[in-house]
Formats: sequence, C-alpha cells, structure tokens
Amino acid sequence: MTEMIKLIGVLLAIIIIGLSIYLTLYKGKEKPKVGIKRDNPNEYFKDYWNLKVYWTSIFFMIFGVVILIAILIIELAFNF
Repeated sequence: MTEMIKLIGVLLAIIIIGLSIYLTLYKGKEKPKVGIKRDNPNEYFKDYWNLKVYWTSIFFMIFGVVILIAILIIELAFNF
C-alpha cells in the first residue's frame, strides 16, 4: 500500500509541476507561435523552446490525471 501512496504522490507532483509551469508562463496568453520570420536565428530557438515547454506542461497535467484515474479504476475493480 505504501508503494501506491508513493506513486500517487509522484503523480500529484507531476500535475502540480505542469500546472505551475502553465500558470506562471502561459496563463491568459495564447499558445506560442513558431515559424514567424525573425531577423535573429537565435529567436527561432526561443520560439521552439517556448512551444516545447508549453506542450510539456499540458502533457504533464494530462498524463498525471489520466494515470490517477486509471489507478482509481484499478483499485476499485480489484477491491470488490
């Protein structure tokens, strides 16, 4: 049972990390855009980096919630 509590704690931490990244960087803003013509090639890297961080934060939230729901379903199915 303690392993399950540890797993749930890790998943909650993943959700909180994803949510904090999303809220601090992208809340109230639109999705980062890529492919915009830039004068400095280094700005292309920043655009893609922002897009990757954006999707990673959303992935962390969705992944954590889906796995928590799966754990809940498995626990309910095997405890009856």
